[in-house]
Amino acid sequence: MSEKQRVLVSGSAGFIGSNLMSSLMGLGYEVFGIDSYSDYYDKSMKISRETALHLSGKTKKLDICNRIALGDYLGEIKPNIVVNLAAQGGVRASRTNPTPYLESNQIGFLNMIELSRDNGVEKFLFASSSSVYGDSVDAPFSEDAELSAPKSLYALSKLSNELIAKHLDVNDMSVTGLRFFTVYGPWGRPDMAMFRLLTSAKLGLSFELTASPSVKRDFTFVDDVSSVIAELISSPTAQLNFGVLNVSGGKPYSLGELFGIISELGLDLQINQAKYDELDVRLTHGSVEKLRKMQLPVPSTSLADGVSKTLNWIDSLSNSDLLKWFEYSKNG
Repeated sequence: MSEKQRVLVSGSAGFIGSNLMSSLMGLGYEVFGIDSYSDYYDKSMKISRETALHLSGKTKKLDICNRIALGDYLGEIKPNIVVNLAAQGGVRASRTNPTPYLESNQIGFLNMIELSRDNGVEKFLFASSSSVYGDSVDAPFSEDAELSAPKSLYALSKLSNELIAKHLDVNDMSVTGLRFFTVYGPWGRPDMAMFRLLTSAKLGLSFELTASPSVKRDFTFVDDVSSVIAELISSPTAQLNFGVLNVSGGKPYSLGELFGIISELGLDLQINQAKYDELDVRLTHGSVEKLRKMQLPVPSTSLADGVSKTLNWIDSLSNSDLLKWFEYSKNG
């Protein structure tokens, strides 16, 4: 690895960003982080996450929508590689609070990619999402599939990132969009099903299910995601210009199967079937053929092992923190 490689990670206090920061630091990279510390979920969770992963003080508070401050910082640290993970997450929240999906996910993204290009960045990796596939693509979903209109504003914002990256003049910068498939694991976002299922079971609370137990997801463990990104960063043969890449295990499980795995770990789930949410897709199933062709690691952590590791993390936390993060995410 070249000593000159300096990596900037945006969204570095978030779930995937913090895990990636920790991984890259362990590999010897010079890593810089920026994050707006938004209040989408309880900020105390981000602080606790940074402390647990030994990342305190590694992230600069900076909003990617602030183009001037962002440009100044890029000019100051001069990164070779940028990994843009900063974004407003959540499919359902985009229906009730659309503004951040237009600001952070589109204006902020445009700032990141243009300023990276203007500051001589060699590789620009960014978070896209399996949500861009919607319900109209045959499984397993291939990166070259024709995409129809997205089902949510969140999905639209991610598809727009891909279109901006594809059509923008980026000079010689290599640009790769990473379509993440249901990433989960320790320190996962508290609005996501995995956290809410495990936490509700541990605290004796009910879980409101807004989908059918037959819905299938291509669950991807967070450490596997970091491994793919780290390999893309170090690879000397990364594609020039623009491409997209599924980051998935290629093996979907139904929610019913997930419930069974959780029950086998000794947790008593209390599932309340609520009204189905029309924004939920029936299936996510990413093809991993492109990962294999690029000789990148295919995510391989089994759902049973990944859930067990996530539960060990849940068990290490206080009930008061779990309840606070659970309730904030429900009501915030």
